[in-house]
Amino acid sequence: MKYAALDLECATSDTGNICEVGAVLMENGEEVGRFRSLVRPVVESFGDWQRWNFDYGLKDILDAPTFPEVWQQVECMLGDAPVVAHNAGPVECKHLGYAFSIHGLDASSGPSFYCTLELAKANWHEMPKHGIKHVARHFKWKLDHHNPESDARICAAIVQEVAKVQAVNAWDALVKVNRWTAHRIPKYASKIEIGAKSTSSKIRFDYSHDLVAWKQTAPLAKIEAGQSFILSGFDHSRKSKLRDDGIKRGLRYKRYIKGGVDFLVADAKMGASKYAICVEKQIPILSETEFKAVLKRLLK
Repeated sequence: MKYAALDLECATSDTGNICEVGAVLMENGEEVGRFRSLVRPVVESFGDWQRWNFDYGLKDILDAPTFPEVWQQVECMLGDAPVVAHNAGPVECKHLGYAFSIHGLDASSGPSFYCTLELAKANWHEMPKHGIKHVARHFKWKLDHHNPESDARICAAIVQEVAKVQAVNAWDALVKVNRWTAHRIPKYASKIEIGAKSTSSKIRFDYSHDLVAWKQTAPLAKIEAGQSFILSGFDHSRKSKLRDDGIKRGLRYKRYIKGGVDFLVADAKMGASKYAICVEKQIPILSETEFKAVLKRLLK
């Protein structure tokens, strides 16, 4: 029972513009290898969504190794193991197919992929949604969503859970029992090109159209270790510092607000969608100054 789980992140909405790869190698139910690396994207730009959801910026990925360099390391870890990924056929394989084409790599040398989204849907009909974060929440599995290594680990957990319930301990048997279809990385006849975009580093002002001024939504209840928080409106360096300081004081940082948080910390302006959710759900909002005061109290 040996296989790998893999997940990709992209720097923009362009197919194949990979900026991060994460993978774990599983053998007989145990994790025996793991890999995570940033990748220098072909389109040297960073999308708005990526800007506000990743813990790194454009400069970090422009300093990263190229896709062929990273994929060589991935191949060394994978060996001849089959690979699982969530939405493998229409998403991960397609991104890899484009990346292979762009960099002149042989797609036929890539591994066989099996889709954990298909596996989850086939086995857990009672779940309303089968995305990585929904499955992780259902089973109470630890997830740092859009950290590709963490996402890959959830894909592996899906395989392990199904294999355990079905009492299957061999890969071929698991594929046969579930009538699991293999997907391959597509090979494109001609070399794919993605149009170049600006390489200039963006600053917070560039995203001001996404930010809104805020006012308090709900009274600030007692804040203590173990509670969850999210950050909005900060540039990358300040966001990273505040996130790390909160974690050191025993708070739990979350990337997304939709799953529920105890409070939000905002700059003078914050993300419009996050503010709308705070208003609707009556989630307390703290300023940076208030948050730092809270951290001092937690330190005592």
